[in-house]
Amino acid sequence: MPSSLAIRLYRYRTAGELRLLDRYRTLGLAGATALAIGGVAAGALPRRDPFTDVPLVGWLRSSEQLSLAVGYAGLALLVVAWLFLGRRIGTAEGPSRRSLLVTFAAWAAPLCIAPPMFSRDVYSYAAQGWMVHVGASPYFWGPGAIPENPFYVDVPAMWSHTPAPYGPVFLQLARWVVDLGSDGTVPTVLGMRLLALAGVLLLIRYVPRLAAHCGVPADRALWLGVLNPLVLLHFVSGAHNDALLVGLLVAGLVLVLDRRPALGVVICSLALLVKAPAALALVFIVPVWAQQLGGRLRLVRAAAATAAVSGAVIASVSWLTGLGYGWINALNTPGTVRNWLSGTTLLGEAVGLLTKVVGLGDQTDEAIKVFRGTGGLLALVICLLLLARMERYGLVGSLGLGFIAVVALGPVVHPWYLLWGFVLIAAGIPALGVRSVVVIASAALSMVLMPKGGTVDVSAIVQAVLSAAAVAGSAALFELLPGRSATAASGTAGTPPPPLPRLVPAAPTRPRT
Repeated sequence: MPSSLAIRLYRYRTAGELRLLDRYRTLGLAGATALAIGGVAAGALPRRDPFTDVPLVGWLRSSEQLSLAVGYAGLALLVVAWLFLGRRIGTAEGPSRRSLLVTFAAWAAPLCIAPPMFSRDVYSYAAQGWMVHVGASPYFWGPGAIPENPFYVDVPAMWSHTPAPYGPVFLQLARWVVDLGSDGTVPTVLGMRLLALAGVLLLIRYVPRLAAHCGVPADRALWLGVLNPLVLLHFVSGAHNDALLVGLLVAGLVLVLDRRPALGVVICSLALLVKAPAALALVFIVPVWAQQLGGRLRLVRAAAATAAVSGAVIASVSWLTGLGYGWINALNTPGTVRNWLSGTTLLGEAVGLLTKVVGLGDQTDEAIKVFRGTGGLLALVICLLLLARMERYGLVGSLGLGFIAVVALGPVVHPWYLLWGFVLIAAGIPALGVRSVVVIASAALSMVLMPKGGTVDVSAIVQAVLSAAAVAGSAALFELLPGRSATAASGTAGTPPPPLPRLVPAAPTRPRT
């Protein structure tokens, strides 16, 4: 009888939990679907689009402003669904780990088959992969050096004649994707998206394990680190190679904490050979490896072992791919542009404007160099302090904060760059204040770019923002109406949710497997 009662109570609670979760899952799915539909006309589309003659596609593209408004409103709906789902994480009626993964799959599905959005970088990846395919080094020339490059026409003008800043691991993968895509834009873009999804699968597999090492509940880590709208927008939809970078980093850190540091360094070195900023992880791994050693000079031995293993991986991959070490000289490529999200760049431009106003001439370039240099030094100091006091946030949390400092004070800031740190913070820091900042930043940064990934008419932006505000406001108002929370929670065994939205999940009330 007691076991029968327990089964009935479990079913009673589970049915209520599913009814509650379905509301947010459906809301987010509606938002992702609207975003995907809007992206058909207002996304980062290739110039030679084979779907132009499809009747439905042609109808959507007859009004790009309307499509942009629909897509941006869907984006707002997706962010709202994520925030309200976060209110339930860790509560008695909150979703389980499996339910969160089903929700992520539902939200990601429409974006997997939609055109790229929020950036045109995927076309640069394809153009650079094609250069490797024909034997031209993308470390010395930009895609524009070979006009016959079938993907050159879709590469943003700012990157047409700049060398690739990516490591040989990613460029070799890009070459294989181009080979399989037979120079076709659509299959190649889908192949690049599959590479990004491989990184996301690594996150799904290893973020809960990393969170377990750090004392963070798996559901909280998954909600903030994997269901994060920035992951959906820029890893799934935008197909950025940062997905592979972060996925490999998370897997490598898990291996280090599992007391397999050499293998962890190998995986983190592969992440470095996707994008160079992953090298910061190797620095933070050294003291952790040292703690796992016995005897004298542990820190020196750990540093030497890390350098030896990483050096061997870098040398082997560079030799096997035949791409060499040209990526080291190309690391300053991103800094050649002026990015409006970069605080150091904005300060330099402001000082340059001031010098012109007071009659000192245009000193913008010099001011930008000074502020960028100062920002780099400040980021270095912050990383050294985090390294010296790693016991406060641990390996994962300290590294995540270090990545945030490097990006925020760097010459170029893109929303997907901040995921280098956000994912690690989601798995490594349980502190409410730090997580609240990540939640607010993730929601805000999800809305700063238009799906087109380029210049958009101001009137279209205004229309899109107003549409998004109306849709998101209506959804939030419906959620917060008096009596809604109690009605939604009826039939569950947990306590009613709080009357106001939480920015971060509540502390767990019971252990969850």
